[in-house]
Amino acid sequence: MSSKQSLHKSADLRLQVVSLSRNNSFSGTVDQPPNRRDEFKKPARIIAVTHFLPFAVSVSEETPDEPYQWNVSRRKGHTAMYAGIRSLVEDQDIDCTQLGWIGYYQDLNGNEHTCESLSDESRFNIVKALEPYHAVPVFVDKDDAHGHYEGYSKQILWPLLHYMSWSDSHPVQPKWWSSYQRVNKIFASALTSICNDDDIIWVHDYHLLLLPELIRSALPLATIGFFLHSPFPSSELFRSLPQRKEILYGMLGSTSIGFQTYSYARHFLSSCTRVLGLESSPTGIDNKGNMVAIGVFPIGIDSKSVQKRRSLPSVEIKMKSLREMFSNKLIIIGRDRLDEVAGIKQKLEAFERFLEMYPKYQNNVVLIQVTQPGQTRQPRLESKISELVTSINSNYGSLEFMPVLYHHTFLDSDEYMALLNIADLCLITVIRDGMNTGSLEYVVCQQDKHSPLILSEFTGTAGSVSGAIQINPWDYEAVAQAIDTAFSMTPEEKTVRYEQMYKHVMSHDAQYWANSFVEDLRATALAGQSNTETPCLDSALIIKDFAQARRRLIMLDYDGTLTPITNIPAEALPPPEMLVALEKLCADQRNLVCVISGRDRQFLELHLGGIKGLALSGEHGSFIRYPGGEWINLLDQMDMGWKDEVMSIFQFFTERTAGSTIEAKETSITWHFRNADPEYGEFQAKECMNHLEDSVVSKLPVEILVGKKCLEVRPISVNKGEIVKRLMGTHPEQWDFVACAGDDKTDEDMFRALRTMQRSIGKTRANSDDLSLQEPPHYFTITVGPADKKSAAAWHVTSSQKIVETLTDLAAVE
Repeated sequence: MSSKQSLHKSADLRLQVVSLSRNNSFSGTVDQPPNRRDEFKKPARIIAVTHFLPFAVSVSEETPDEPYQWNVSRRKGHTAMYAGIRSLVEDQDIDCTQLGWIGYYQDLNGNEHTCESLSDESRFNIVKALEPYHAVPVFVDKDDAHGHYEGYSKQILWPLLHYMSWSDSHPVQPKWWSSYQRVNKIFASALTSICNDDDIIWVHDYHLLLLPELIRSALPLATIGFFLHSPFPSSELFRSLPQRKEILYGMLGSTSIGFQTYSYARHFLSSCTRVLGLESSPTGIDNKGNMVAIGVFPIGIDSKSVQKRRSLPSVEIKMKSLREMFSNKLIIIGRDRLDEVAGIKQKLEAFERFLEMYPKYQNNVVLIQVTQPGQTRQPRLESKISELVTSINSNYGSLEFMPVLYHHTFLDSDEYMALLNIADLCLITVIRDGMNTGSLEYVVCQQDKHSPLILSEFTGTAGSVSGAIQINPWDYEAVAQAIDTAFSMTPEEKTVRYEQMYKHVMSHDAQYWANSFVEDLRATALAGQSNTETPCLDSALIIKDFAQARRRLIMLDYDGTLTPITNIPAEALPPPEMLVALEKLCADQRNLVCVISGRDRQFLELHLGGIKGLALSGEHGSFIRYPGGEWINLLDQMDMGWKDEVMSIFQFFTERTAGSTIEAKETSITWHFRNADPEYGEFQAKECMNHLEDSVVSKLPVEILVGKKCLEVRPISVNKGEIVKRLMGTHPEQWDFVACAGDDKTDEDMFRALRTMQRSIGKTRANSDDLSLQEPPHYFTITVGPADKKSAAAWHVTSSQKIVETLTDLAAVE
């Protein structure tokens, strides 16, 4: 067995379609032709790529001189990320390899050195020492390592991602960007040297933003996931980055991109639209024909490990000592990095206001604030914090007692656990943060006391920990009131809030986060959204399956599917042969046929309402009329007040774009620019989209649909996929044959809904004792367009005429 094979043992892990309950990702929703499925049923290895490996090496005492042997230890920091990856490595059913920079090594005196001066044999021994940990080291020279990490990553990207201008840190060095590019290329080279065709690659965080595209260039068919652990700023701020296009395209080399919160994902989508001019939806970006999935995956902590640590005897000893030190005092705990975004200054200001507003707590409350070194040294911030601590202790303290205990150093693990266990309140006032896992650790440690948590609304955790008291850290008076509220809570209210938080933290731990992302990525890979061609519809097969079926459901889009697209929508009239085919199909009691269109119900009633037995749905699922019934408004209880604001925006762009028109429907508004100058029309559409995202989409429950030469704004709860679910009914297994055809992005909702149902029904039938049900239902999802069109459909035809011909053939079946 080769050294590579011994390092990466193959596990019997098979890619499977994963049916996820989340509706914010493309994953697991794209149909595949039957002849493509087997190639995904192979053992797959996961390669987790992080800037630093979760291990550090030091020289073994057995080898004081080169070539060195090495001791391996766990690296501190990034505990949540490393815990998630470790859960994959330790899973016996998963083959997971870790790849990253080894960093600096320690000599026998504890001094750190770069690896570039090591002999080849010493480097080889590092590789061998890491083999048992399923880890592969990357070696980077000192200058590039400094320019990449200390320079571009920490001085440019980190401040920008956290809403700080890099001009506030240090002068920009051009060589930093060069180093950042080179290090990403070094990682790409190291990765491609060990990567197999069926491996799943998972890249982490802002240090490696260029890596997905570099991998994609070398391995066009690779399955690449990227997860950003930090926030992603508003497009208005991100656009100020000189290398903005390179960074965005680097990330878009991924198959799927994950963020901590929906707002971070939305900011990224907006940046891609504004900077690159790409079309996007809430769930993905069309990157030159490749659909890149966007998902939200809040990270968790290793909650089981925290539970064990909090109960150690050594922690109990620390707890006893702290209780004696602060007997009869209410303890507020805070632990942050010494950065502007940590909000330590705001916390101290609010605490001082609290003592001023509520004198009864003076001499009865202590704030224990622990800080550790931040991304960069900030003397002005350190000075300001020192002044505030001194002021509070001078005004509200005495020789016997200080209300603020400020501890600026790395805290011993036992002391930290002890503080979390005995605290009466945890106060987190960060002004911008990725996730803030400290709040989650506090929740795990409060199983006995159920003490409250005050959490800044600007943390990524705020959207997940519903039992916390959320505050705006800039509103000092409101924070002071929140502290009083927390201390005044009844035991019953504390318990109710705590149980909500505890349940979430324990069920959504680091292992859950890692598994969720990887399963989502696998499903996207199996779906084959990237770099696949959709086969041409097999006419003989669809006719055969249709003839054998007892119950048939046919769902059809109108424009571009039953009729060709025309420059003037009113001229898209149904051809006679199509009407004849629909009439014959609807006359057969075994068939249910429905036209699901973006047209309003008046148009559909006028041109198709005379066909007996035909179901109709208008305005992308807003209305439905079952055969022989009346029109049903599915949005009759929804507030349509947003339409006025959208109409004013569309009118503004119509006045400035010759040839464009507005189509106002009952539940949506569409801006058409098919007759405008092609280039200027596309330009205006992007500007209009940006304006809608800022003014409407960000604050109202609506979404923008990018169609063929048009923009449509509709309620976010409406789509053609919901109509598919209604037609399939509560027992979708009743249908032996289902055909669905469409041509644009609005029809992808139908294809995705059918794929999810097909998987569920397939499992149900496979487990049935009824032999007649064990044959899977025949589903045909058909897109109109070229073979290389990126679609969730399993088949394609080249024109609407082909759809009409297929309907005619099906209508001829006896």
